[in-house]
Amino acid sequence: MPATIYNSKQFVTQLSEELQRKAIKFHTQHARPAHLTQVIVGHDVAAEVYNRQLTHACQTIGLDCTTLAYPFTTDEAQLRTDIAALNDNSETDGVILLLPLPSHIRQRIVTDVLRPEKDVDGLGARNAGNLLLGFPSFIPSTADAVLRIVDDANIPIAGRNVVIVGRSNIGGKPIALVLMQRDATVTICHSYTTDLASITKSADILVVSVGRPALIDASMVKPGAIVLDAGINMVDGKVVGDIDVESVTKVASFMTPVPGGLGPLTHLTLIRHTLLGPQ
Repeated sequence: MPATIYNSKQFVTQLSEELQRKAIKFHTQHARPAHLTQVIVGHDVAAEVYNRQLTHACQTIGLDCTTLAYPFTTDEAQLRTDIAALNDNSETDGVILLLPLPSHIRQRIVTDVLRPEKDVDGLGARNAGNLLLGFPSFIPSTADAVLRIVDDANIPIAGRNVVIVGRSNIGGKPIALVLMQRDATVTICHSYTTDLASITKSADILVVSVGRPALIDASMVKPGAIVLDAGINMVDGKVVGDIDVESVTKVASFMTPVPGGLGPLTHLTLIRHTLLGPQ
């Protein structure tokens, strides 16, 4: 029996309507719309796709959204200074740094100058540390979206074997932490993992967040597994995930599509965090 493909449309509509009401309330309280600032350096295709999608989502909900676009050669110190200045901008309620950064710019040097209440994607050390310790924090939007989907689809987590492919600071690591908080047994795989397929085939729930199209095929998936695709790739002008959909659909019991699965919920999560930030 082919996998159930998660349809987020109804949930996205419901969450959008809720956020639109919050955006109106924010506007009334502050006499202006909430404002999210995106920072992007260079021309990473996936980051630019995400930037456009998030900008559209903000406009739909009723937030202002600004993009600060820097050339690849931007100096680390200058980027740090400019982001620090956003702390004192009373009309900037949330800031998101789109990754990856050029190799000469260290992420922590940049994100650690951002106040936790404006770090709406949870990349700074304060939010990341609170997440690790189980304290209240902004968590990265992809991890938050994973939680929202498993809750909306009534997928049990406690006691299940979860395998996460990818260990980025915005993907695999925070996803692992939030699922461990739900009492899952979690294994993280990465580029140095040997015999990847033997590990992914042990997963009751498989989450893939790498950025490599068709990385996971049916031979790597346990029959009946739940597969959550958090990849974003451009192939022949189309956005695709990390899963070989045609083959995996025949083996898995549940899958999230790309586009249309986790993506829209990550956008709405960032908007929700931005509306919460100044409170």
